[in-house]
Amino acid sequence: MIRITKQKSAEAAKRLYAPTSYYNEGRGILGYWGGKGAARLRLAGTVRKLLFHRLCDNENPRTRQRLTARTRSGRTVAYDVRFSVSKSVSLLYGMTGEHAILDAFRAAVDETMREMETEMKTRVRKGGADTNRTTGNMVWAEFIHTVSCPVDGVCDPQLHAYLCVFNATWDEGEECWKAGWFRDLKGDAPYFQAAFRVRLANRLQDLGFGVERNRDDFEIAGVPPDVLKRFSRRTAVVERVARERCITDPRWKAELGAKTREKAMLPLSLEFQWKEWRTRLTLAEREALALVCRRKTPYARQMNGEAMAVDQAVEHCFVRHEVVPERKLVTEALKRGIGTVTVEGVTRELRRRPFIWSELAGRKMVSQRRNRA
Repeated sequence: MIRITKQKSAEAAKRLYAPTSYYNEGRGILGYWGGKGAARLRLAGTVRKLLFHRLCDNENPRTRQRLTARTRSGRTVAYDVRFSVSKSVSLLYGMTGEHAILDAFRAAVDETMREMETEMKTRVRKGGADTNRTTGNMVWAEFIHTVSCPVDGVCDPQLHAYLCVFNATWDEGEECWKAGWFRDLKGDAPYFQAAFRVRLANRLQDLGFGVERNRDDFEIAGVPPDVLKRFSRRTAVVERVARERCITDPRWKAELGAKTREKAMLPLSLEFQWKEWRTRLTLAEREALALVCRRKTPYARQMNGEAMAVDQAVEHCFVRHEVVPERKLVTEALKRGIGTVTVEGVTRELRRRPFIWSELAGRKMVSQRRNRA
């Protein structure tokens, strides 16, 4: 899943930087800088708290000069981009700590962020202009977390990444740092989410895991469904509260996640939590997970599913609309082809089709050719 939320408070943004004790307890991985904008600011490697806080205050972290033009109360400081994985992936990593799983996750996150970065824009208003210009650079700090918020004092395995993407991009045209234009990126969040899931599924299959599509996501093959429910207690809490309040909209459910968190308390050690996780599993379930981790069960990997995925996307998208955004078609094809397609393959397959291509407000649109009677 990808969730993009606006940070309008420097103090709130600073809280994304967890204290060192959080990482020493094994609940996360020290943050790393990313993006071409970060390289321009000479930010690389591990995120240092001092430099991170200066960026939150709209300062050049090296010179302490003001970075973008506006430093005022209520300004958009950054965008919090959260990547999370399905429960089976989190559970396998939490129980084994296998670096290959973590590496696959981080690589899928990085590839998706690099794609988002190519579409970064800024507003152009000088000389009476009223347009947006593509800058193609971002500044972000990536923080990996490995557990969920606690339920009854105990966390569940939950591999996810918080990326603090600062509201600053270098505009070559005006040779200065300016606020970014994130509206289009937020609007395309469903596409980036689908692309991330496809990339992660493919990387896990490269490691020898089988994947099973689950609606628009996937799970690792061989992990018992009952086990997944047992390790999804935070989801269960949110769903229970949603039912009590008659909330069905997914957007409002997402808000409940923050409102139902337990109060801060002394954290339990990762070793204690790992032992607690094992007590939830029967001997047969432990053996099943071990079998999945050893990758001894051969899975028939399906590939080159782009044509079928695009066919299904076309059928879905053009039922009610004659013209749809190209990105919506790609998104639907990716969701239907998880485990059998690549992002590049779906795009190529779509381009091969005899559609009518047009542009509306800077977005590529697609319509079908009508057969003459």
